[in-house]
Amino acid sequence: MIGFYIISNEHKRREAMQAVAQCTSAKVMQVEIKEYKKSRSTSQNRLYWMWLNVIGDFNGNTADELHEEMKVRFLGVQHIEVAGTHLIIPKSTTKLNTTEFTRFLEAIEALAMELGVALPIPDDYDTALGIKRAA
Repeated sequence: MIGFYIISNEHKRREAMQAVAQCTSAKVMQVEIKEYKKSRSTSQNRLYWMWLNVIGDFNGNTADELHEEMKVRFLGVQHIEVAGTHLIIPKSTTKLNTTEFTRFLEAIEALAMELGVALPIPDDYDTALGIKRAA
């Protein structure tokens, strides 16, 4: 039983252990156990790329170009050495958790307001930004 398991209770722990027990020596398998960290959500990612396209339509840049700018502007850069060459690269969005990505989206939303760009607010905006509305 190949799978990915988030062990949040005893049942899930047993399920993961059963999957490991069913592994045979016929194939080399990899098992990694680490603390679970929820990454950015699908709704956050959709909202982000939608907004980049809207801003791009306003200023003439592509979404990919804006992606690089937003990373530098709001996440910063890192300095690395590769084969004796010093490189300055934008920090990545891929390791941001949902809270960190929410702050990233809020910064982009504020920048768009400064630029006078009206960003669309889709149905899943509240979900993407983790907003809980009163019932």
